[in-house]
Amino acid sequence: MKRLEVEVLRAQLGDFEDLGPYERVLTPEETARANGYKLLEPRRVFILARGLLRLELARRMRCQPGEIEFDLRPSGKPDVRRRGADRPDWRFSVSHTGPHAAIAFCRGTDVGLDIEGLDRTVDPLAIAKRYFTPAELAALKSWPDAQRSRAFLAGWTRKEAIVKARGVTMAESLTTLSVGLDPDDLHPSHEDAKGAPPRAVCRLTTFEFEALKLIGAVALVSPLPPRLRFRVVNGAAFD
Repeated sequence: MKRLEVEVLRAQLGDFEDLGPYERVLTPEETARANGYKLLEPRRVFILARGLLRLELARRMRCQPGEIEFDLRPSGKPDVRRRGADRPDWRFSVSHTGPHAAIAFCRGTDVGLDIEGLDRTVDPLAIAKRYFTPAELAALKSWPDAQRSRAFLAGWTRKEAIVKARGVTMAESLTTLSVGLDPDDLHPSHEDAKGAPPRAVCRLTTFEFEALKLIGAVALVSPLPPRLRFRVVNGAAFD
């Protein structure tokens, strides 16, 4: 069996002088969601991420951005509504943090993506006590203070990525899913607690952009970890 490729698009607000091309392809409901953000940066990142998603899906499906429609699973995970079996079955996952947005695409297989900023101010142990499994909390406590935040964010992105790939809610999985916390582990392990509901088999691939202070993970519903291919998008990509 071959490892499946996942393309990850990465974009940063500072590379876009004009978000007009991205804002113009949003639906009225998406525009309303964008306007619901009180702070400017999260609003602009949402516009960039959602507009980029529509434009990229339209390119892949050879249609207009406005023709893209989404169906929501009970967990809230969106899927592209396919109109006919001849349309390519693209699956995706979106994540954004600070000025960064990223989208993972895979054809025919569910995918999950999460990114976090390594420069975030967090209290790893306080959050882990609420949302990590006992095994994860014990592992986190073993890390030196100077490295604990990075280990925490590595674990958090991995949990999020798996939850997104499976199409379930975080509330269902946070305290029943344990992941490896070593930030340098390219294909970390994970384990569901005994008695947890049956879940799809997933595999992880992690990444880190040191210059951007960005860490992330991609999960694929597959017995093999995904092979990642990155593409940086700037303001001229869809002009």
